Amino acid sequence: MEFGLLGAVRAVHDGRVLPVGGARARFVLATLLLNGDRPTRADVLVEALWDRPPPTARAQLHNVVSKLRAALRAAGADPVESHPGGYLLSLDGHRLDLADFRRAASRGARAAAAGRHDEAATELAAALALWRGPALADVPDEQAVEVRAALHEERLAVVEAKLRADLALGRPDAVLRDVTPELAEHPFREGLWETRVRALVAAGRRADALAACRRVRRTFADELGIEPGPGLRALEQDVLRGGEPARAARHDLPPRELPLPIGRLTGRDEPLRRIGRLLRDDGASPVVLLVGRGGVGKSALAVTAAHQAVPCFPDGQLHVDLGGSGPRPADPHLVVGRALRALGVDGGVVPQDPGRRLGLYRSLLAGRRVLLVLDDAHSERQVRPLLPGTAGCRVLVTSRGRLGALVGVERVEVPVLDAHAAVELFAHVLGRERFAAEPDAARAVVAACANLPLAVVVAAGRLAVQPHRRVAEFLDLLTRERGRLDELSVGDLDVRASITLSVDALDPPEQRLFRLLGRLEVPDWPGWVAGALLGDPAWRPGPLDRLVDLHLVEPLGADRVGQVRYRLHDLVTDVAREQEPVEPGERDAVAGVLGGWLALAAEADDRLPHGIARTADPVAAPPPAAAALAREAPADWFEAERRSLVAAVGQARRAGLADLAGALALRLSGFLWLRSYDDEWERELRLCVRDVRERGSRHLLARLLGALYDVCVQRDRFTELRDVAAEQVAAARDTDDHVLLLRALRQAGAAEARLGRFGDGERWLTDAVERARHPGVPRDLLRDCLMALGSLRHEAGVPEAAVPLLREALSLAAGVTARAELCRYRLALALTDLGDFAEAADLLHGVLTACEEMDDDLGTAYAEQALADVDLRDGRPRAAEGRLARARTVHERLGSTDGLAEVLRASADLAVLEGDWRVADTALRHALDLRRSTDNHLETARTLARLARVAGALGKDAAECPAVPDDFDPACLRVPDFYAAEQAR
Repeated sequence: MEFGLLGAVRAVHDGRVLPVGGARARFVLATLLLNGDRPTRADVLVEALWDRPPPTARAQLHNVVSKLRAALRAAGADPVESHPGGYLLSLDGHRLDLADFRRAASRGARAAAAGRHDEAATELAAALALWRGPALADVPDEQAVEVRAALHEERLAVVEAKLRADLALGRPDAVLRDVTPELAEHPFREGLWETRVRALVAAGRRADALAACRRVRRTFADELGIEPGPGLRALEQDVLRGGEPARAARHDLPPRELPLPIGRLTGRDEPLRRIGRLLRDDGASPVVLLVGRGGVGKSALAVTAAHQAVPCFPDGQLHVDLGGSGPRPADPHLVVGRALRALGVDGGVVPQDPGRRLGLYRSLLAGRRVLLVLDDAHSERQVRPLLPGTAGCRVLVTSRGRLGALVGVERVEVPVLDAHAAVELFAHVLGRERFAAEPDAARAVVAACANLPLAVVVAAGRLAVQPHRRVAEFLDLLTRERGRLDELSVGDLDVRASITLSVDALDPPEQRLFRLLGRLEVPDWPGWVAGALLGDPAWRPGPLDRLVDLHLVEPLGADRVGQVRYRLHDLVTDVAREQEPVEPGERDAVAGVLGGWLALAAEADDRLPHGIARTADPVAAPPPAAAALAREAPADWFEAERRSLVAAVGQARRAGLADLAGALALRLSGFLWLRSYDDEWERELRLCVRDVRERGSRHLLARLLGALYDVCVQRDRFTELRDVAAEQVAAARDTDDHVLLLRALRQAGAAEARLGRFGDGERWLTDAVERARHPGVPRDLLRDCLMALGSLRHEAGVPEAAVPLLREALSLAAGVTARAELCRYRLALALTDLGDFAEAADLLHGVLTACEEMDDDLGTAYAEQALADVDLRDGRPRAAEGRLARARTVHERLGSTDGLAEVLRASADLAVLEGDWRVADTALRHALDLRRSTDNHLETARTLARLARVAGALGKDAAECPAVPDDFDPACLRVPDFYAAEQAR
């Protein structure tokens, strides 16, 4: 497909112009083409299309793009792609007239510079032939005026180069013919007038040349009130004297202004290669923009890349520090004047008029191969006047901002270094010997610098000038809670000052957002957080986008539910936390965000199938857009937010918001239990229990202790169960909440059962079941009490008494939830011991399917292991072997001690059935070690009972046979009958 911008915007396929849509569609297509192969942000398009964007602006833009894509797809092409935050048009396999124009113009400029004027004229004529009329001719002026003017400037530079080539070839008549219409359209273009005068002289029409000089003088005086520039005035004097016209006073040395490169760049090979390709590629954009946060090394990268590209730019290299991150960015008018002097124009003849100065600047660059390095740009307005009008030149810009209104540039993001490269940089600056003397401390210093090149160089520089100081001593200073930034300063290099320059460029709402983001103690966050901090529930992204543009905030891409996540770099966070709050309520704003996370967690938790008891805590209204995601995909939402939610619990605790922290921890519990995130679950629950015990409500304490009980069970911490359950019962009794008390009684009975104290557990749980049968008690609570009592009787060795209770519990379990599947699992275990293998297998297959649907890997492994027990009892050892192998893999990956011990016990059962008593002995001894590590006395006794049978089968004497505790009834040890049968053989 062929795309066109040099005239009406169009897409052509097989010679047919496609109907791309109305004015908005043409503008969108033109913008995507100008940014070809680079993403265009949707907000940039919206701001260009509407002075005051309506609420539906993004939806309307989406419709425009969808119709445009449909028109292109109808012709068999689909170059427009959705991209995070916007769209991208891929030119791979397609042609664009602007790219063809620039390539031909660049070839012509190189030929002219080498004195091959015939070739130059041919290439430049081919470039001009691609123009079909004004650029973007059918796009409204208010949207295209700046781009159109820039493209026309490029065309005029090529026109002037073509006229000069024709003049050098001795074709003055052709030059006079072609320059006349251009002067009619651009009567104040001094370069065109100079070309006309020179052509008249070359044609032998000196009188006409002099008349032309006088005419332009009158035109400028009458229309503009100024004299022509020094070039035209000097040319007039040459004509009067009858000599050959000379160019404006200049010297012949091309400028070589690049500063000295810093030496070896570390970790920048890939961006250097990319920048080099862009600077050499005639078809690429003539402007390459390096963007990144302060201190990331943009300037060093630009200078190094420029030095490597010097052979491609024989006509010179200009370097300008634009001072964009400082308080007084450079005036582009003054920068152009300095550039003219560097290009050889005498200071006395540099025009003062901005337009004439800019015209002379672009005229001098036309047809040349010059590289401009514009370091530390402040804005598009500062950069745009400095861009040459010819495709032969290249511009390398560095900026902290993304300069989104510079359309068509190639942007190269400069990230912080990876850990290896940062360590290499540190060692290079510090010295290899000192690095080798304390390598661990040196790596820790680099980590404290968060891999930011400026910070790494400063840290190494400070140590380099203090040879007496050990790296470990400096590390101690650097890792203190406050003061890290004080240590990251040496000479004129200062990390705090570098970051603060970006902060100072923010307006008050943006600075407020920056301060508040620094007060969040979470690793990353979605966009709604910025809106909540500013009290804007609808979340207009303007202030956040500004922080992103200045690289104070780093976008991390979309998470698994489609939210774009953001974070602050560690050192930027330090700067943010140094900013004092200047408005009342800023600390409350952070608490509001934590409350927002609680509200969203409640929305997601209410839809998770874990079956854990929930309490309807009063919460604020959740952020609307994020709430929809939490409702539609609750498990994915929790997974996306997990690290931030856990950190939010900790921040709420440290802020003295014990009730909020506890409520958030409880809302997290179901998800963390489902996904076996046991370390995070236990740590935060224990801390919340401690804080709520000291200054929170007894009701919340009882609920937290109930969740902690579940953690202890999940993590095989059986010695704690009685104490946790006892405190839970005591806290529940203080609340007059009979439902909460019932839950506590159930867990107290279950704790006794897990410790093998079946009599005490029976009393607790019988009382709980009787209370749960009273009217008004939730069905799920009766279900859980029945399941606990049924499980106790099964564990006590009376499965026939367990099955009726478990069947009743299952009848109360509605839908697919983790609790319902646990009930099925428990019933299946009891049925297996009763010999009802068919029903047990049916139940376990259902559990296996449900756990797979819920992404419950731990539940899946337990179901596999239980099915292996059924297979063993029912005479299918090979099937059992495969199931045990799969279950073992999962338990080892998740670190489940109980699960791995169960697999080893079942593997021993398999070995016994196959008559391999030594394998059984090895498996059971491994299981015994695991059981003893968890203080699970009941399961330890069961393992010992099996080992005693195995020892007897192996003929070991009494001293070698492990002793089985005598405080457990033999029925609860549940040794299968086949141990005795196989031993008898």
